[in-house]
Amino acid sequence: MKDNHPDPVVVGKYPTEFEAALVRNMLVEAGIPSQTAGGMTAGFRAETPGMVQVLVPGEFAEVAREMIAEQKANPDS
Repeated sequence: MKDNHPDPVVVGKYPTEFEAALVRNMLVEAGIPSQTAGGMTAGFRAETPGMVQVLVPGEFAEVAREMIAEQKANPDS
């Protein structure tokens, strides 16, 4: 299913703000607007730790997911 809308779509979830920021920065450098959400619940900042989400506008979701998958498959590149 293709997300052709401007509403934010979660393209990744990470246990730390640092990991999420690395992904967000990679996407921004590629021209994909992105943001993170959930930093205050990551790690041990909250009673129930959560994950930091990386969000992009729906129209960029497919490309962003492909970039993230490629980066995971080739972490040294």
